[in-house]
Amino acid sequence: MEQIGKNVYIEESYPGVTLGVLTLPKGVLMIDAPFRSEDTQSWRGKLGNLEGGVDKLLVLLDPHIDRILGVQAMGCNTLSHELAVEILHNRSGTIRAQDLDVGADFDLYEQPTNIHWAIPKMTYTDQVLIYWDEDPVKVTHQPGSHLAASWVQFAANKVIFIGDSVVLNQPPFIGWSDLDLWIAALQYLRSDAFKGYKIVAGRDGLVNRRAIGKMITFLTRTKKIVAELSLQGAQIDRIRSAAGGLLKNYNYEKDHSDFYLTRLSMGIEKYLHRHQGH
Repeated sequence: MEQIGKNVYIEESYPGVTLGVLTLPKGVLMIDAPFRSEDTQSWRGKLGNLEGGVDKLLVLLDPHIDRILGVQAMGCNTLSHELAVEILHNRSGTIRAQDLDVGADFDLYEQPTNIHWAIPKMTYTDQVLIYWDEDPVKVTHQPGSHLAASWVQFAANKVIFIGDSVVLNQPPFIGWSDLDLWIAALQYLRSDAFKGYKIVAGRDGLVNRRAIGKMITFLTRTKKIVAELSLQGAQIDRIRSAAGGLLKNYNYEKDHSDFYLTRLSMGIEKYLHRHQGH
């Protein structure tokens, strides 16, 4: 666990997403959870060593399986955007792992036969302020990288957690995204409104403005390619070829080439079905 500011910590040692923690007078506010049971136990042990109030709340930045699978084992109240709950309710209560969207980090590890989803009991629509200190923590809806995505901002300590809005060392998940809203959100994030902020990406830890600009460039190119595919007809071979071209923008473990190609291909295909009506 790394302390990145007063009462602000991140954890990058577990597979899946970067975890966040704010230790506040009223309680400990957690951001996302590890997906492996052994990591959840380890993480809860680390959290127990932190100071802070007695209350505990876990904020879910989106309902992606890498984030949602370990929520139940955290044993605390969970907050998400209301659309995340709708998405989870539309999944079967017990779902076969092979029926899930491919390309999650979870897929690289041994999977349970069945998955029982933990449905967040607390939701919000546009934004919510959490007053566990003199200054609030603000959770806002940011439906760019995922239609149910959230950002967590603690302005008093100039830190913001942005989930999968920026992804540097692997391709992003775009199946549930809105590319126009995504690009607009990143342009806002790169503005003076967040000058001096520590920006925590959901799979890469701390990122800078240059990384945000690189992500905007990638998404702008992706938007153009998706538009071309929509006009040409979204055949699988064309989608896979386009995904292969986009994948060249990333430096990643070459052993994961097929895995990441599948992630991008399936993401583009789903995006076209959602946005273009194919």
